[in-house]
Amino acid sequence: MLNEVQQEVADLNGRIDALEDPREGYAMVKECIRRRREAGQTIPDDLRRLEAALLRDCLAQSQGR
Repeated sequence: MLNEVQQEVADLNGRIDALEDPREGYAMVKECIRRRREAGQTIPDDLRRLEAALLRDCLAQSQGR
């Protein structure tokens, strides 16, 4: 299960890296978290950290940084 989660986060990271707008990546991560919650799965710490990092990126970009 852990390897599956790590692979999922790695796949998300790869897709996010190809994006120019961090908001798109943030939306992808939020959707992944939503699907996991609906399925009754726990939210891995790596996914929570990725969500937080993207949120910081979105906020920084909105402030012109």
